[in-house]
Amino acid sequence: MVYMTKLAERLNVCTPVPLPPAHLGLRWEELKAVHAPSLVRLIRASQISDGAISFTSDAEIADMIEGVRGRTLISSIVGVDSKGEVQAIATVHIPTGAKKNVLASLEATVSPTWRRRGIGRVLLSWQDQTARALILEKYGPDSNVKVTIGGVVHGNNPSARSLFVAAGYTPERTFDVMYADLNSPLVSYPLAEGYLFAPWPTGKKLEEVRDLHLGAFEDHWGDRTQYLSWWEDALANLDARWSSIVLDSKGEIAGYCAIARPVTKWMLTGVKELYAELIGVNRKHRGQGLARAMLSKAVFAAREDGMERFGLDVDIDNPSSAAKIYASIGFETQRSFTYYSVDL
Repeated sequence: MVYMTKLAERLNVCTPVPLPPAHLGLRWEELKAVHAPSLVRLIRASQISDGAISFTSDAEIADMIEGVRGRTLISSIVGVDSKGEVQAIATVHIPTGAKKNVLASLEATVSPTWRRRGIGRVLLSWQDQTARALILEKYGPDSNVKVTIGGVVHGNNPSARSLFVAAGYTPERTFDVMYADLNSPLVSYPLAEGYLFAPWPTGKKLEEVRDLHLGAFEDHWGDRTQYLSWWEDALANLDARWSSIVLDSKGEIAGYCAIARPVTKWMLTGVKELYAELIGVNRKHRGQGLARAMLSKAVFAAREDGMERFGLDVDIDNPSSAAKIYASIGFETQRSFTYYSVDL
């Protein structure tokens, strides 16, 4: 694809972006703190009804209201019914520090009782136009940055898939969600000779892990801005009790395994689980079984600590054949999700 020089030409957006029409039966407003109690009820009920893979935390909802999270600008609108209850929300996330590639992400939730009324289609249109307008405002009309706007569609949601396709978005990448039942037989894999485990670090050593992470993912899908966002999200959810790093014989970091305890999901499902947020291995240490050993260590520690299951997600086109590694321990694919996007 050939990219035009001027960002304004490529984005082709009229500002300000209008709110969705009122004929859908909801009153549309910018998200504010006063909406929080009702918004929490909407998100919780919808995610339980949909059997969500992950659950939005209170902190993430607060970020939506505040309109910012780290280096990310967040813009949200809500649809309010005649009783003042929030029945729909649409959110746009824009990175503010991108150098070459701007990746805007879209998220939306519509109450199960308000679906099949055309709300999703209207919200996606608002999100697409709002993402374009915010990028234009942030990076300027003469910028040469590449722009991608995208959103996640879960495998059990064909309606959302149809909406994205109709809007001109195409499937970019699919991820499998795998789980290990910690009450079932699992296979343990030791570290290769010459390596040793170390606790999750702090301070300067943590910065070294971050740098390793950025380098380890260079041959994966995405770009440096996205890898940094994944790192920041992982740290926000990380639980050091089950996370670890691996050192080589010289004491240098060879790999890392960042594990989260999804507290919100615990509270809503009653199931004690852990989730592997990130696993990475320095390129020069690949082929030594380090990823398998790190995950194996975390899984068996989780079992000893009374956890019931352990989850992770994996790019089905992962160049390291990660899915096979995880399956060898005892992980099985249960769900999938696909990233749909449009390049501008």
